[in-house]
Amino acid sequence: MAETTPVLTAKDFTSNQDVRWCPGCGDYSILANVQRVMPELGLPRENFVFVSGIGCSSRFPYYMNTYGMHTIHGRAPAFATGIKAARPELSVWVVTGDGDGLSIGGNHLLHTIRRNVDLQILLFNNRVYGLTKGQYSPTSRIGMKTKSTPDGAIDHPIDPIAFALGAGATFVARTIDVHAPHLQEMLRRAHEHKGTAFIEILQNCPVYNDDEWIEVEDRKSRIEAALDLEDGQPLLWGAETSLLIGSTGRSAVFRAAQLISHSILPRVLRRWPMRFNDGFASYDGSPGSGHSLRRRQVSTARSIFNGQS
Repeated sequence: MAETTPVLTAKDFTSNQDVRWCPGCGDYSILANVQRVMPELGLPRENFVFVSGIGCSSRFPYYMNTYGMHTIHGRAPAFATGIKAARPELSVWVVTGDGDGLSIGGNHLLHTIRRNVDLQILLFNNRVYGLTKGQYSPTSRIGMKTKSTPDGAIDHPIDPIAFALGAGATFVARTIDVHAPHLQEMLRRAHEHKGTAFIEILQNCPVYNDDEWIEVEDRKSRIEAALDLEDGQPLLWGAETSLLIGSTGRSAVFRAAQLISHSILPRVLRRWPMRFNDGFASYDGSPGSGHSLRRRQVSTARSIFNGQS
């Protein structure tokens, strides 16, 4: 008799550990959505590995009923690279934060992305150090007052999307902790991608940086604050789709590569949160009017912009 594959559920991916995040933390939503998506991916539970560094987000492996490693500060991409190189059949997921991944871990993250190792990287961005009680992070806004910047941060923030594209990423996405349908879609697409899949997740820290992403987290304001871009479709937003984006002020249809080469992109990369997914072209970022491209598997792309400067 043929052996049947057991049907897995989210409960199968839920560990027996008490979840120890602050009440209202966006990490709860991310965890729940990851646990919902894992059973759909068609792999045995023992073929998943979650690897983390240091920070609030890095408690993630304890709460997944899979194999996992809680490693040292900023080094999760290096550990994950070794796991994938030794056991390429495994689905290896890196969980990191804006501090762990873009400060002490920036070098490791950059080289993992440029090598295009077949990993899924989830970077939780709340624009603050939460575990160490509220210092400013590499993504904190200029002027943001924290315990370590009482007069306001003076450093220009890193845009994780620009960072990933500059490193030659073949898959880059941005999503929101409480936007379950989109978050789950990005997780599925990241798993399908062959190469490094980088997902920035806008995540709320209710204790040290509450409502940082409220415009796109709140359902009522999201429709006006966010631009959802889909490859080959008109660029428009708003409840009545009254505001259209195009080089002549009219509705326009762009291919993914055309949007990258269009003059709107360098400005958007610096100022607007966005997400791209599924084999996006890499933006070279060189100065001058001609923004060159290194094309890699350009296919479907979707983005979200919000109007925060």
